[in-house]
Amino acid sequence: MKKILIVMVLTGLIQSLNGQMQEAVEKIRDDFNLMGLSVAAVCDGKVTGTYHAGLRDFERNLPVNADTKYRIASISKFVMTTAMMQLYDRKLLDLDEDVSTYLGFSLRNPAHPDKPITVRMLLLHTGSLNEGRGYDGFLMATYNNVSYPPKFSELLVPGGKYYTEDMWRKEAPGEYYTYCNANFGLAGTIIERITGQRFEDYLQQTLFIPLDITGSYIPEGVTDINNLAVIYRGEEGKWVPQTDNYKGVMTSPRDFSGYVTGTNAAVFSPQGGLRISAAELARVMILHLNKGKYEGKRIVSAKSIRLMHKPQWIYNGTNGDSDGGRPGNRGLSVDVLPGLVPGDPLPKGSHMIGHTGSAYGLNSAFFFDPKGKYGFVFMMNGSFDGPARDSSAIFFKFEEALLKALAENSAMPCK
Repeated sequence: MKKILIVMVLTGLIQSLNGQMQEAVEKIRDDFNLMGLSVAAVCDGKVTGTYHAGLRDFERNLPVNADTKYRIASISKFVMTTAMMQLYDRKLLDLDEDVSTYLGFSLRNPAHPDKPITVRMLLLHTGSLNEGRGYDGFLMATYNNVSYPPKFSELLVPGGKYYTEDMWRKEAPGEYYTYCNANFGLAGTIIERITGQRFEDYLQQTLFIPLDITGSYIPEGVTDINNLAVIYRGEEGKWVPQTDNYKGVMTSPRDFSGYVTGTNAAVFSPQGGLRISAAELARVMILHLNKGKYEGKRIVSAKSIRLMHKPQWIYNGTNGDSDGGRPGNRGLSVDVLPGLVPGDPLPKGSHMIGHTGSAYGLNSAFFFDPKGKYGFVFMMNGSFDGPARDSSAIFFKFEEALLKALAENSAMPCK
């Protein structure tokens, strides 16, 4: 009887705290003038709560719910690398191999033709690639003709149709960190050339199906398109859709039928196109917290998980860009947050790693403490005035408010 009473008390306490957290999420959505917001809290390898507020579609007045998917932008890179490490586990991928070996053409910084660019460098953003003037045109040509996209050599090799000299930095490969989305189009293409599978099919088979994730790197792959969040910006006093405004119907799906595997996997947007719900993304976090296992099943080796988490580019003040915040170090597609300073909203003693996303008006965050075995997922599909943060802050102010609410409601760290 005593045990039953204890369970009842604990259950009531959890329900009360979850209710308070839901109220906090709704208030933060209103206070910061956000379109829609989803939050997931993970503790001790389990999702302990998901919270949602606002709208996924302003025009149709459709609310965010537990199954709403967001285009999470650059957190997609972290998810892709998790799946890619299975090739490392199978000894099909050498992180320190010249990428030219996999790509089928010679990829070299013209200023450093004798210095190979490795797979590890792509995943660390240290391969000396830059998002130059030619990149946008190349990407638009890729997205607008997914059956016959241009080859990456046309972007990165002198003389190519989209090549511009500023696609390369002056520093040699391995010397300098600069964030470049093209690294992950190349990495996705390497996956295809090793496996003979299309990027989307490989991710579904190796990661999404085992984790019971219904997300997709392309909108055409989202089965419930009506529950995909539209991404907005506030412009001239009104909300303006930026992307994923399908109004519940995929009226003109792109035709991938002519695509040749290993040509240009950027057609699948490995650098930023993943559509996924907060709860589903939390499963990827649980996989990492459990050192490569999910519900007892081994998906990625513990060695690969440790390798992803390990800082492999160390910021020294001059060897890389700061990305607009207080810079930390980098693992394989992983941000290793810097040490805490007074006023930081993270728990004292935390050692957070993960990734952020930002595109078209969306902001997302995915961070966890592997030692404490807790973490959080934030997804927001529009801020009317644009998200604000202090110059030295790691997180936006609405995210800081969410972190404070998680702490106040015993959702972080684990209680």
